Amino acid sequence: MATEPLIYDPTGTGASQSASAAAAKATANALTSAKRGMSNALVVSGAHTASGHPVAVFGPQTGYFAPQLLMLQEIQGPGISARGASFAGLSMYVELGRGQDYSWSATTSGQDIIDSYAVELCQDDFHYLYHGTCTAMEKIEQKNSWAPTTADGTAAGSYTMRVWKTKYGPVAYRATVGGKKVAYTTLRSSYMHEADSIIGFQMLNDPDYVKSPQTFQSAVQHINYTFNWFYADSTHTAYYNSGDNPVRASGVDAEFPVWAQASYEWRNWNPTTNTADYTAASAHPNSIDQDYYISWNNKQAKDYTTAPWGDGSVHRGNLLEDRVKKLVAAGGVTRASLVKAMADAALADLRAEDVLPDLLKVINSGTVTDSTAAAAVTKLQTWLTAGGKRTETSAGSKTYANADAIRVLDAWWPLLVEAEFKPGLGSDLFTAFQANLPVDESPSAAHGPTGSHAGSSFQYGWWSYVDKDIRAVLGEPVQGPLATKYCGGAASAPAGTS
Repeated sequence: MATEPLIYDPTGTGASQSASAAAAKATANALTSAKRGMSNALVVSGAHTASGHPVAVFGPQTGYFAPQLLMLQEIQGPGISARGASFAGLSMYVELGRGQDYSWSATTSGQDIIDSYAVELCQDDFHYLYHGTCTAMEKIEQKNSWAPTTADGTAAGSYTMRVWKTKYGPVAYRATVGGKKVAYTTLRSSYMHEADSIIGFQMLNDPDYVKSPQTFQSAVQHINYTFNWFYADSTHTAYYNSGDNPVRASGVDAEFPVWAQASYEWRNWNPTTNTADYTAASAHPNSIDQDYYISWNNKQAKDYTTAPWGDGSVHRGNLLEDRVKKLVAAGGVTRASLVKAMADAALADLRAEDVLPDLLKVINSGTVTDSTAAAAVTKLQTWLTAGGKRTETSAGSKTYANADAIRVLDAWWPLLVEAEFKPGLGSDLFTAFQANLPVDESPSAAHGPTGSHAGSSFQYGWWSYVDKDIRAVLGEPVQGPLATKYCGGAASAPAGTS
């Protein structure tokens, strides 16, 4: 399920595999390290398809494991009729799949429902101030042991997991602020409510409940985790972004820790139940019967909550957006063409497709006199002209076509980012930014968060920063530009600008 798209054909005209055959194939793919998937979704309205019915291609992902965490199941009974994927051990209901006449799937969303609090300590390291009262932390311990055991039954080895809990959530770090000892805690809106989302999944599995895009959206509103949800039936499509988004106090920036004081708490927060005011369902990104939907663990909707670092003008979702937009403009979209668009995007190098053209414009604005550099530029241009994809010379060859150009870009990118931004930001700030956002995550970027030869690529990186800076240098329009031009002018940029 996680290694190839789930194709929904609401008309029932497409050939389908038996459950046992599909399960056997999914298991074989999960155990083959060469076959990896990414969490994405493509949905096209029936107004733009060859059949006149919506077409959806879903590619769910739960991480790279063998076997995968997703399991295939079908559940039939009173008030329930669903078939699809669920998480092993959490399979009370189908979580991604189809009902009798509709289908749904999800990709991970990234809005921030977790806040960090600086809890001032009192008396010792295990008491803290809560609304002015010195309060004891709750200690939670779990002792674990492993075999083999000794003759008298005593475990050969053991360890203890210990968590200190405050009303503001579990303690994550300890530090001092202005000489005061503090504990940094993390408070998640779904904390102590991890099982609540089962209500939403129960609704999704109930054919008497989900009968329209509106009832689908109503169901996923009961899921308090942050996900992008997609829906298709024979006539309609829909989208909804789920998650309990706490209403924060005025002036609180979710990117930074705040003092554990009443004035900084979530609105109407009850520490006993960990409930609060949440943004209204209508304020969540949502849509019905849009021309098309794309998602690749998408960046946030414009002006919607705090976005993760690095989400900007260049995002790997662009690779899907560009291809599906062309299909829709041409009309007559088929299941095959939509699958092809998803597969083609998976082969593209995001930096090559969305940033390299402007980088080459800057380089070619003058004469490259160094012969080695000129040869590298020629190879990059040739690769870009060929599509900028990371594809094999032939099926199974395990050798990249345009391999030299790919090696050049992989080696150049981190050096480019450092040379472009470090002089203007200063060494300390540049290093601090890197700690929050790696400069690269190409499939072979050993310096990225997932290591070299990772299956999931181009989710985190500085491509938006490079893109905006280079376009500004070229005199092109830039929405939300950086505070200064770094390329070519970094040395004179004010320290600490971004």
